[in-house]
Amino acid sequence: MKKTFPVLLSVAFLLLIWQIIATNISYPELFPSLPDLLSGTFNLFFTEGFYSAIFATIIRGIIGFFIAFILAFIFSTIAAFSAFWKTFFHPILVVLRSVPVVSLVLIALLWFSPPNLPVFIALITMFPILYQNILNGLENTDLSLVEMAHVFGKNKLQCFIEIYLPSAKSLIFSGISTALGFGWRAIIIGEVLAQPLHGIGSSMKKAQTFIDISELIAWTVIAILISYLFDFITKLISKIKPEKHFKIYKTHPSQSFNIKSISIQNLSKNFESKSIFQDLTLAFNSNEVNCLKAPSGFGKSTLLKLIAGITKKDMGEINFNKKYSFAFAFQDIRLLNWLTVEENIAFIYKHKPNTESLKQIAYLLEKLELTELAHKYPYELSGGQQQRVSLARALAAKSDVLLLDEPLTGLDNVLKTKIITFLEEWLEAEKPLIIWATHEQIKFKKLSVREIIMNNN
Repeated sequence: MKKTFPVLLSVAFLLLIWQIIATNISYPELFPSLPDLLSGTFNLFFTEGFYSAIFATIIRGIIGFFIAFILAFIFSTIAAFSAFWKTFFHPILVVLRSVPVVSLVLIALLWFSPPNLPVFIALITMFPILYQNILNGLENTDLSLVEMAHVFGKNKLQCFIEIYLPSAKSLIFSGISTALGFGWRAIIIGEVLAQPLHGIGSSMKKAQTFIDISELIAWTVIAILISYLFDFITKLISKIKPEKHFKIYKTHPSQSFNIKSISIQNLSKNFESKSIFQDLTLAFNSNEVNCLKAPSGFGKSTLLKLIAGITKKDMGEINFNKKYSFAFAFQDIRLLNWLTVEENIAFIYKHKPNTESLKQIAYLLEKLELTELAHKYPYELSGGQQQRVSLARALAAKSDVLLLDEPLTGLDNVLKTKIITFLEEWLEAEKPLIIWATHEQIKFKKLSVREIIMNNN
């Protein structure tokens, strides 16, 4: 009601202004009064050919939009992942945006039959808007989320569908809304000039020819209402979040290795002029919990990213069995804001989670005290709660190598103690190779902890 009232008030204000002007001009043939205008609009619904005209224009608009959207989606996707093609498409886009619609119509009149001309005009008008918005949306995707997805075994297509498209959703729908607004007007302009047998533009031109101002304005009102309807439907669709009812699929069990090991030899890494590692040699195995100890800025996170393949090394070797699966609890968390807590954890599965996996998610939520937050989104959580979701996601993967980067950040001492106790039980049962970057003192009752002190030397 709060949003509807100002809209109704605005419409009433415009109608009042119209009536005041009509009364003062006193020329009903050229400026009809409000009652005459409303009567003309109402009578239009019972005029022969009214619905045929509307249907023809809407069909042309839909055809033009879908062709424009498909082409824009294909070309913008190519441009988003290729600097060459982005540069190649840019001059073409500038030309399409710069040419006046009237010029396009006049040229197209020589090329197309009257029914097809509005479709072409709609296509040319909407394509640049859709292309630019889709491209901007894809380019604005947080690449750290893509890195996270790759660590958990997602391929390029899965990353595109599950990360790039949801990230670009708001800009894509904004482009659709804008494109439909411009395209709708362009279609009617095309119909006015091309004069197909049926169409809103054709009917408007006919009314103008016979100096029937009431009918002309009535058709204009109809066009505005249909444009508003399209905009309303677009916004409604953009707000829809599909319910995820997990269907049951058989999942393939991960590889099982008794003893897992990773060896690092003469590893070097520099960021610009700063040296992070020089000739670093280390070995990790799954018989103990490997804790990387160092203050912030000493390369703990960088080493984990190098092992996970997120960051490329400058020199040296990182050797491990190529069949190992990896999981990573990131220090910067990397949750997907369009997924709930439960869905973020389930994101790591390549297929829909089976019954056992769903039970596992519920178990992790309980142990990490997240059960009541299962259907909330990351932006509704505190930093500590987000950190626990990230940890739950890494544990749910049941990977061969578990990389933990300060997973207890933001937790109070009581909760931290509970989680460490739970982690010991979990790690003892699953037996992954654990590399834990932390500045804290980690102690387990049963598991052996190996502290590796890191420095810049």
